[in-house]
Amino acid sequence: MNTAIFHPFAISLLLGALMGFERSVSTVRTDDRDSDIIGGIRTYSLISLFGCISMFIDRNYRPGFLLVSMAGVALLALAVYSITFFKFNERGLTTEISLLVCYAVGVLVSQELYILSASITVVVVLILYLKYYMENFTGRITRVDMLAMIKFAIVSLVILPLFNPSFELLLGKVTGRLDIYKKYPGLDSLVLLNPHNVWLMVVLISGIGFAGYVLIKITGSRKGIGLTGLLGGLVSSTATTLTFAKRSLEDKSLALSCSLAVLLACSTMFPRILVEVAVINRSLLPELSMTLGVMAAAGFVACFIIWKITGREKTADVPLANPFSIMPAVKFGLLYGVIVLITRFVSITSGDNGVYIVSVLSGMTDVDAITLSMSNLSKNDPAKMHQAVVAITLAAFSNTILKFIMAFAIGSRGFRTGITAGFGFILFSGIAALLFL
Repeated sequence: MNTAIFHPFAISLLLGALMGFERSVSTVRTDDRDSDIIGGIRTYSLISLFGCISMFIDRNYRPGFLLVSMAGVALLALAVYSITFFKFNERGLTTEISLLVCYAVGVLVSQELYILSASITVVVVLILYLKYYMENFTGRITRVDMLAMIKFAIVSLVILPLFNPSFELLLGKVTGRLDIYKKYPGLDSLVLLNPHNVWLMVVLISGIGFAGYVLIKITGSRKGIGLTGLLGGLVSSTATTLTFAKRSLEDKSLALSCSLAVLLACSTMFPRILVEVAVINRSLLPELSMTLGVMAAAGFVACFIIWKITGREKTADVPLANPFSIMPAVKFGLLYGVIVLITRFVSITSGDNGVYIVSVLSGMTDVDAITLSMSNLSKNDPAKMHQAVVAITLAAFSNTILKFIMAFAIGSRGFRTGITAGFGFILFSGIAALLFL
């Protein structure tokens, strides 16, 4: 007997049961048993099985049966919506749509698209389960946040594709032949501007900051100083440092907790740099991870020790402005373009030492710009990989030292003790890793 014929029907039952199980759990959790009249595990299992059987009959015995059964399920969903609307004043369509999706999953299973069917089922179950969190998240979104999301979508999905990736404005084409090109032959082919590359970096950095802001919106900024510091490091570690340094003066009992938040934000900067590098030039990661990875690990170890000392995190509401708007994005793009140009010019005219000086100075302003700049340079010229690693590391060092100085100057005495120990451990570990390399 060929048992393989039973496999699609068994799988459709299991996938339908998974959806039904989530519906049953959600109904119990919300104490809404009466309004969810469509049922749970048994109903969804049978609906998925019905879809599988319908496709089987349509394919082998009665063409057109699938359309008839689909119409029947649609009428059932309509009847369910009508009852819940008039009897319980329930206006949502979640249950009815999940019913139709469950039927469609059964149809896909009958076509032996097992991986696709299972993937859709898991995603649907996740979406259904996250209903409470999604409602909580949308409740936190303001009109300003929504406008920022629209702007980010325009910047990333509308404006970026308008730029030609291969277009580059060369210095030699702008100026013509100059005597200085005889001394520095590489200057005539110096790229003044690549609009697509510049705007791509704007999208990347804005996306990382925006993701951190969304996470704070989801979890709430009162979930704990440490969590806010960690997520704030994705938005802006500098802004987070200044916020908590000032907070330590307002409430001296939160001094160590504030130092924990600052160290978490600053430690998050190192993995963020590695993510940016991975997107642009992954070949830099092995060597760069040795220094930045050690500094990140040292920072998180220091945070763990401070967290153990404080016992548990105290809550505090920390306002973080929406990180995305058009003008800051444009300003970052201009800053990135200028740093790329200066770095390329200095690299040709002054060699490695000039690039390192630029890295230290630009790192004090914005470590992301020099990181992306050197990642791109080393991607186009593999001979500059070691130069890029050192330059990015120096920028990270200068940025870390600057934040320590700002925090130390602003914060309370207890706050200074925490950050001095933490930043000292981070910098010492980074120097040791750099010397080892």
